[in-house]
Amino acid sequence: MKLKITRRKLAAAALGSAAGFQTLAAQTQPEDLNAAAKEQVRKNSETLAKVDLPMSTEPAFQFKA
Repeated sequence: MKLKITRRKLAAAALGSAAGFQTLAAQTQPEDLNAAAKEQVRKNSETLAKVDLPMSTEPAFQFKA
């Protein structure tokens, strides 16, 4: 079975799905963006703290001024 799709159909499908995501994102924005950003940073830092990373896996950085 061969599926044939034109560039126009592909573009219409991509634009249609992008528009749907934009309207969904616009509806779910919180009232206080600052508080939401702080909460997201807190969640991300808790998630990162759970990961055990041995010192040998970290890359060596050399900062020079």
